[in-house]
Amino acid sequence: MQTSRSLRCLLGILRTRSVGVKDALRFTCPSGQLKFSSVAVDAETPSLVSEGLGKWQIVGAACITRLPVICPPMTPIEEEYSKLITKLEIDHSLKSNHELRLEQDVIRTELLKSSDLDDADLEESSQQTALEYEDACVEELKTFNFAPRVTEADQTGNLQTLNRALDRALVLLVKQKLGDEYQWVFPQSPWIPGETLRQTCERIIKEKCGTNLKVKVLGNAPCGFYKYKYPKQLRSEGFIGAKVFFYKAQVTGVTGEVQPGSDIAEHQWLTHNQLDGKLKSSYAKSVAMFLVSDQ
Repeated sequence: MQTSRSLRCLLGILRTRSVGVKDALRFTCPSGQLKFSSVAVDAETPSLVSEGLGKWQIVGAACITRLPVICPPMTPIEEEYSKLITKLEIDHSLKSNHELRLEQDVIRTELLKSSDLDDADLEESSQQTALEYEDACVEELKTFNFAPRVTEADQTGNLQTLNRALDRALVLLVKQKLGDEYQWVFPQSPWIPGETLRQTCERIIKEKCGTNLKVKVLGNAPCGFYKYKYPKQLRSEGFIGAKVFFYKAQVTGVTGEVQPGSDIAEHQWLTHNQLDGKLKSSYAKSVAMFLVSDQ
């Protein structure tokens, strides 16, 4: 019974040990007592040694988007469906004020022919009729020029302005200096102790994009995550790499003027389809986990 209790105690100790630890046990049982010696080997120790027992640096990044300004052109199926819905709405809806006015004008015209209108009705009938109003609206529509869907920035290939691809969602990418080289990423910066990750993201927008870009951060929790290791020559501060936490943000202003920070060489507003051509494959896979395409 004592040996059985000792075995249960031993199993309880083994269950509480950390994952990845292997124990080599040697058992001896003289005089009914259980004795053992343990040699612990941590399976994760070799990897920590190879990485210099360093820490991961916490980094925040802002995924700044601009929603479409106009609706994209409808496909043939969408056009057909839109016509069907419009016809059903007209057939099953009540008459509009303009339609009622047209009917009243017809009745008033018949009464004029029979001379059954009094002086007040005659004065009212001399005003603009619904049909005349409709003709005036049609003539005004003919002279109205709609704004072009294709802007000057689209024609010249200018990617640094929001006044392009009006029917698509745009995402801000910056060519930021990370280590010794520049890379295309979302604006990012290390987390400062005492900040929340959202506060880090708000600070990044001001430092990397300027104060003229009006942006609203969406939510208090990150929407995505990405991890990468620093080159060995850049691990002098004890960090083996960075863990990047993405936050979504939306442009609330009209112009979206970006004033790049000192460590940013260039910025571009790109559609979702253009991101893969700029981002590294591993970075693009992490972004695709939370950034839903608009097509």
